[in-house]
Amino acid sequence: MTTFLLVADAQTNAEMRHEVGEPIMDDLIFIEHEGKRIVVGSVLEEATFAHREDVVDEFWNVHSLGAEELLKDDSFPDGFLMAELAVRALNRVGTRTAVVPSSFRLLEADYLRDKGIDLRVDQDAWALRRRRKAPWELEGAERAQRAADTAMLTAARMLREAEPINGGLLRFEGEVLTAEWIREAMSAELLTQGAESEEIIVHSGDACLNGHEIGSGPILPDRSVIIDCFPRDRRTGVFSDMTRTFVPGRASGELEKLHAHCRTALEIAFETIRPGVKDAHSKVVEYFHSQGFPTFDHHTGDEPLIEGFWHSLGHGVGLRVHERPRVGRRSDELKAGDVIAVEPGLYFRGIGGVRLEDTVIVTDSGIEHITDPFPYDLEP
Repeated sequence: MTTFLLVADAQTNAEMRHEVGEPIMDDLIFIEHEGKRIVVGSVLEEATFAHREDVVDEFWNVHSLGAEELLKDDSFPDGFLMAELAVRALNRVGTRTAVVPSSFRLLEADYLRDKGIDLRVDQDAWALRRRRKAPWELEGAERAQRAADTAMLTAARMLREAEPINGGLLRFEGEVLTAEWIREAMSAELLTQGAESEEIIVHSGDACLNGHEIGSGPILPDRSVIIDCFPRDRRTGVFSDMTRTFVPGRASGELEKLHAHCRTALEIAFETIRPGVKDAHSKVVEYFHSQGFPTFDHHTGDEPLIEGFWHSLGHGVGLRVHERPRVGRRSDELKAGDVIAVEPGLYFRGIGGVRLEDTVIVTDSGIEHITDPFPYDLEP
């Protein structure tokens, strides 16, 4: 039977946070051996894990593994305490082999291997563990999504109430409306909902061709505004991810057509997604290709494709905003319980772009939205 091992904190390491469910700032050791989940930590964490029978079967205080003696030993090298305790913990459970993720730190890996521990990196095994969302993670995703919905309402109101002024700009509450202002207002709203986001993408007009660049400058009237909001629930650290496209003013016929095609692509994806499937991306690509749009999968030029559909259909969402499963050219086979973002988009210089994105749960019968879907209308 495989023994799983982690040595990390649970604030910055997603694998550890998933396993222990608490944002512990100090390093812990996590071992799963023969189905038993063991956490090794200081006395400061003992009370926390006394109430987390859902994630931990046994908590071992570091002193039970000789931490105090090691700290008193001047000959013991600094920085290797948790590595040595990991060796002792593995010895206690009766194994000299363990599987670790690619995030496992080199310092601990070298030390354990020098001590005769056989470490094997298996990122797929750890990704599969992360894909099995715990109830607290699903609750966090729902809170994050509700916060995103509320923030998107704030953005829609600003766009709806903005008025065109001379120079091809928009005025809101007496000032020129900018991407920075929308982002600031949305970020403030997220905080009131118990969520946060370091970045919210706000693209106006041709800025939509700039990929993950967050957007800046004035919002243009009668042009598309793509808003991509991916907040993190502060209680659990879990993300959600959504995108909507608005037009403050009158949308061109070209934009309306792009929007209609993206709505169709989204429905194709939703109808395709279910356990065992790995072709949702290719079906959306084939739809766009059949309608005459350039796609990354069909592109043969020497330069990278920057117009049409030039990104993956989606990605997993959890303790990272982008994680497994992959939903793109090299898709993973979907499993019931996967939480994924689905985001078809079309982008053209001089016209603008449209992207529509929802985060959904894969179920035995298809998909389930985390919350009621936010409207898809171009009109804010």
